[in-house]
Amino acid sequence: MRSRLSLAFIASFLAFAHVAQAQATLADPLAGGLIAGDYLRISGGLVSPINPQGSLRDWSRGSTINVMWENWQPGSGGVGSTGFGIGIGYTLLPLDQQRFVSDFTPPSGGQTSSATATRAGILEVMTNLRIRIPSPFVMPSVSLGFGFMDWRPGQIHYTTTTNPQPQSAQQQHRSGLELAIGGGLDKAIVDRWALFAEALYAYGFTSFGQGLATPGGTCSANGCDVLRNTSVGIIRGGLRVRMGR
Repeated sequence: MRSRLSLAFIASFLAFAHVAQAQATLADPLAGGLIAGDYLRISGGLVSPINPQGSLRDWSRGSTINVMWENWQPGSGGVGSTGFGIGIGYTLLPLDQQRFVSDFTPPSGGQTSSATATRAGILEVMTNLRIRIPSPFVMPSVSLGFGFMDWRPGQIHYTTTTNPQPQSAQQQHRSGLELAIGGGLDKAIVDRWALFAEALYAYGFTSFGQGLATPGGTCSANGCDVLRNTSVGIIRGGLRVRMGR
């Protein structure tokens, strides 16, 4: 009799544990199809300088790509309200030729008549905290990021009214901590696949270095790029894929 009761107790306990585990992995009806687990976000979009200062003023809107791993833990209703992610992104910004030609004063005299450049690059390595807002059909979220920004302007080639031979100038490479805040929408489409779009504001504390410099390192712009930070707006979208089972 006791053995039968023991077996019944063990069977009931195992059944309860199985149900509890299944409930943890079921989709929350207010999570837009999100369940607990690991995800990979792959996205592309546009980056625009916002209130640019220093050397960032000479560059215009460009394209960006981003890859992020994200984890959501189980919660009381299925999935937790907060996800944690680690990601890397890279942005290419083209030279704003009209702005550079009108603003740059050549150290050799005369006026700048034309300019070309390789694209400037922004490398971002971020940790991200995403807080979802309960919703049945889509998943709105607010995100807060903290990480590292590396700003690497391209080399600029220009000609002047007094010297038709191409000359070059190189802006200072800068890097520092980064903060980002934004919001987004996720929409599950089928099985483990979902679409998402988000908009963010990123601020890089890159306030050291100088602006346009000759090969010898002498500042030759209309004002040195001292104590300037890097602020950009980001609009991107892509796929969210659930990893594993």
